[in-house]
Amino acid sequence: MSLSLTATNGFIPKYRNDIQQMMYVAGETQDVSLGTLTLVEQIVQDQVRHILSTASDLAARAGKKTVSLNHIIFQVRHDKPRVQRIKCLLQWRAIRLEAKKRNKDTQDDVEIDDPDELSDDLLESPTVEEVAAKRTEPAAATLPWDVESYYSVIPPGGDTNEKLLNDPGDDSLQRLHWADEVTKAMTSEEYAMYSDYRHASFTTRKAKRFREWAGIGVVADIVKKEDSLEILGFLAAEMVKRLTDIALTIQAQDLAAHRARVGLPSMKSGHVKYGLFVTEDPEREPIDVRHIRRAFRETQAKPKKKRVQLNRVIGPRHLELI
Repeated sequence: MSLSLTATNGFIPKYRNDIQQMMYVAGETQDVSLGTLTLVEQIVQDQVRHILSTASDLAARAGKKTVSLNHIIFQVRHDKPRVQRIKCLLQWRAIRLEAKKRNKDTQDDVEIDDPDELSDDLLESPTVEEVAAKRTEPAAATLPWDVESYYSVIPPGGDTNEKLLNDPGDDSLQRLHWADEVTKAMTSEEYAMYSDYRHASFTTRKAKRFREWAGIGVVADIVKKEDSLEILGFLAAEMVKRLTDIALTIQAQDLAAHRARVGLPSMKSGHVKYGLFVTEDPEREPIDVRHIRRAFRETQAKPKKKRVQLNRVIGPRHLELI
């Protein structure tokens, strides 16, 4: 599956507003042209369909007719920070689901006012086995290739769940630091807008639209009871933000080279020039189609391996995930 970056004829965009908000959170605060938004959406749609197509092939090899969540995550297994974010998202979703179930069970309990009406079964103390069963929880964010998957249950507060929720890791700390830097000088109105845009999503309250947009049911069928739809939307949103970040970096490099050619002073070291709510450079225009194309090509460039290749056969290039 390949993507043409020359034209968008015949492509009907469905997420322009959401993508604009995602790009805003990623650092592009200016109004992006419709052509740029359409190209970003086309790239991300092709990426999502490529994920589904590959997942369908993996499922077929395992004798499955539908794509599971593991077939999707398996494709990004080498990107440890991304897998960690997915696992953390799955864990929090499992916690919220469990909390809803407990609240529902609590509301359904029968209120007993007279202690004499208690049966002998209710007064009996639970056995050790029953207590142990209640003190275990499923490994919601454990993947089949993880060591923890060898066990059916994990004690509450175990290394997997506690470390996943309490240890953010270097990637999360870096993201939090960046968010703190770009929001510390915001006004209340700016922060309210930033907070609202952070909730931009491909799937929230748009499940039917996303299914049609991603080709679910055409490219591949997914297991409905899993979080596959939400994870696909999560990956798509991250792709938009990464494309924006790379495009902004490319634009900043071009502007720096232009300033050097015309003899203008370069930016001071350590001075943040690009980002949210920073005074805009009068020379900087919104990122356009050129920057998005170059950013996409950068994501498709494979690192050169310094080794001798005998009988090398050049085949068709495969689409790399952003």
